[in-house]
Amino acid sequence: MVFVPKRGRTEGRSLAMAFSKPERPASQRDTIQDARLRKFEMRDPMTGQQPVRNDLLPRTLAGIRVLAKFCCGLMLLMGLPLLAQDNFVLVTAPDKAQDVCGRHGLTQLAQGSSHGVFLVSTSSVDPSIFTDSDVQSFEKDRSLGLPELSGATVANLTQSSTSILDGLPGRTVVNYFGSAVPSNYVIQPATAIIRQHDLQAASGFTGTGITVAVIDTGVDTSHPALQSVLVSGFNFISNASDPSELVDLTPAMSAALAQSSTSILDGQNLVQMNSSTMAILSQSSTSILDGPPGEFGHGTMTAGLIHLVAPDARIMALKAFAGDGSSDLFNIVRAIYFAADHGASVISMSFEISQSSPALQSAIQYALSKNVVVVAASGNDGQQIMVFPAAYNSVIGVGSTSNSDAKSSFTNFGTNAVFVAAPGEGVVTTYPGGNYAAGWGTSFSTPLIAGEAALILQARPTYKPGDVGNAISRAVSVQQMGHGRADLCLALSSIGVGSFCK
Repeated sequence: MVFVPKRGRTEGRSLAMAFSKPERPASQRDTIQDARLRKFEMRDPMTGQQPVRNDLLPRTLAGIRVLAKFCCGLMLLMGLPLLAQDNFVLVTAPDKAQDVCGRHGLTQLAQGSSHGVFLVSTSSVDPSIFTDSDVQSFEKDRSLGLPELSGATVANLTQSSTSILDGLPGRTVVNYFGSAVPSNYVIQPATAIIRQHDLQAASGFTGTGITVAVIDTGVDTSHPALQSVLVSGFNFISNASDPSELVDLTPAMSAALAQSSTSILDGQNLVQMNSSTMAILSQSSTSILDGPPGEFGHGTMTAGLIHLVAPDARIMALKAFAGDGSSDLFNIVRAIYFAADHGASVISMSFEISQSSPALQSAIQYALSKNVVVVAASGNDGQQIMVFPAAYNSVIGVGSTSNSDAKSSFTNFGTNAVFVAAPGEGVVTTYPGGNYAAGWGTSFSTPLIAGEAALILQARPTYKPGDVGNAISRAVSVQQMGHGRADLCLALSSIGVGSFCK
């Protein structure tokens, strides 16, 4: 069985062509072009016969292609403010970059990668750049943000916070793969719903030998539950090797949080940190975290959910977002290439952009070509819309379900947006400073599926992304949530490694 493509998705097309008709095979396109061009061919006025064909047709076709490329570039130019110094993502061969920048008046702002991705700026875009044969793509360096939201709604913390509060008083310390953690991190509604412990007991699969890259705000590299599974990552915000998200705090706040020795059972306060996160903190930590950046902790939270499902998988933290949740296309694209080139088998991305991007799509295709499984959040707009990278073919777009197996009110939905879903309401996970938090949103559904992919790859190391997607598609039906809500037992039982969780 093959990985079923997502209907209605755009693939291999630029932003300007994102909503055009599907591509036809090359031979068919040529036939149609020939038919369309015949009416422009010269005929003998006396006989009505066509003259012997010369090189008119090839030259006309070439002219049309150049004109189409120019028009795409003109559309981009029309959206730019006059005389503003804007940043752009340029993709070209590394050895051509200097010449391209010189020809088109571009200033290179950041060191390019071996994949030819450059951050450049200009106050006046030269239209001829869109017909330059040395330029693979050229587009505005768009801003991205966390949580994965393109503008319509926010997660409502009141939907299921009562169950989180009710679970706090009875917490105990348990050992989870060598780390002391609170019991309601290990035993919680989300893990029961996806049958994580049933699978673990029946199969012994824990993600051994698999590396999962997390493109997010970084991670608390000293968190007791995570530090033993972290591998070398990178900070794309400051171009440094340390992906710790504690750098987003003031020095005093960072030191106080890092040095805290509060017992994990002392944290009995639920403190709303942003629109989709409640941190479970001690009273002393609450005062320390008075006013952190808006999305501080997001990366540690997503990493903790991967660890929960696949506790022996290695986690590669790639800090492409600042603590306030801001990032841009250039850093995201670089992070994807980094993950694919540094041993990641799975990439987890809890973010979205509302429109397709040639540079982003090229990076995703590169990762897929190296057999990296790509998992992305479908977004929290509560709409039937396509967002990217979740909507690209062969990317596993993840929606959110409630603890009663219904579509979450905030999740995007529909087969074009969601391939599969997972619990995303009040999911308990790790939080910086040795703390824990409850999160709402497709941000926290996505890493559960990334962890599932790690288990499948441990069981079947030669599987390609389509094979992994096919296994994940064995899920429990939930209306408007693609193949349904994830079930680890169904997924692993479907690939011929045993019959689990009877």
